[in-house]
Amino acid sequence: MKRTKATKESTTASTAMPKTNGVTTLDNHQEVALSLVERLRNALATPDSSSANHAELLADISRLQLLVETPLDTIYRIGHQTWQNACVRIVLELGVFDIMVAKGGDQVDVQELALACDADAVFLVRIMRVVVALGLCTEVGVDEYKANSKTTMMTIPQGISSFKTWFDIFSPAAAKLPEYMRSQNYQNPTQSTTSAFAYATGSEFWNHLNKTPIQSQLFNEFMATRREGRPNWYDIYPIDRELSPSSPKIDTSLRGESDILLVDVGGNRGHDLVNLKAKHPNLVGKMILQDLPDVIAHACFSPEDEIEAMPHDFFQPQPIQRNSLLSFWFLVKKLTDQCDRDDKQQTPAPTTSAPSSMTGLMHPAATSSLTPPRP
Repeated sequence: MKRTKATKESTTASTAMPKTNGVTTLDNHQEVALSLVERLRNALATPDSSSANHAELLADISRLQLLVETPLDTIYRIGHQTWQNACVRIVLELGVFDIMVAKGGDQVDVQELALACDADAVFLVRIMRVVVALGLCTEVGVDEYKANSKTTMMTIPQGISSFKTWFDIFSPAAAKLPEYMRSQNYQNPTQSTTSAFAYATGSEFWNHLNKTPIQSQLFNEFMATRREGRPNWYDIYPIDRELSPSSPKIDTSLRGESDILLVDVGGNRGHDLVNLKAKHPNLVGKMILQDLPDVIAHACFSPEDEIEAMPHDFFQPQPIQRNSLLSFWFLVKKLTDQCDRDDKQQTPAPTTSAPSSMTGLMHPAATSSLTPPRP
């Protein structure tokens, strides 16, 4: 059909103001998009495995996607996330990922999957479309699938516990969040006992875990594996400069074998301390792991690791009243206003001279109000 002058004017105007029906182009952002494409090309040509460059690469990909997406594309993508997660949880429950990985690189068709999972083949075809679109496996033919690296991740404890924790434990609270905030007149929550999680489950988070052993075990598994393959606090904190026996800041008379070097508060099963000792075997001083008794019972270290397990509720006064490094790597500061006040009473200041950097470590999420870290 021949375009009229009015149609041309309308089309020209759309480049300045994106249409709300989802039919839009890159508008005036072509140069920005091309710049991002060039940055991505350079990044892929000279790969850098550092976490900072990896994060920047993902950020550029997200920026480019947002430029290319229409407004309606973006809304649909966000809106579909709930259903996508539900599909992944079902496939995880059925053991589909394990079946594909067990094929050792060979493809598997939907009929074989249906037989192995005792599930309806038509249903599996529908749900596998979502899994393929998410990149969690590869479709190599009509209703034929093959495992990739992301499929494998969904068969090991780190991938399984991560996804199940967010879906099984936290999704119910997320689903109730709008209703909860409406009931609170959109005021910022200040007490864990009246949080969105408590509203959704009927219990404060830690009490809920105490009442649900399966979810408690799941959460502990998540905490124990969540940072595998990613930088940890001892990769960032200057251990050799601040804590090694050769450090000029360390008074060796205060750092003997019987003195406490580090207290890992809420350290789960002790994985961080074990990895720290393996990476820095020359550190002098005792290391103490603190967490709830049922968590400590499943500590991942042996007597040879020379780590002391100390059952402790971090909402209670801190029993270690000596100069040492207190690690709060994944405890979020100001859980509530009350907790913030209690922290000042429960976490002792050093009782002997020491560098200020030895008073405590906090996860970036606890200190940055601008850019929270990736989960």
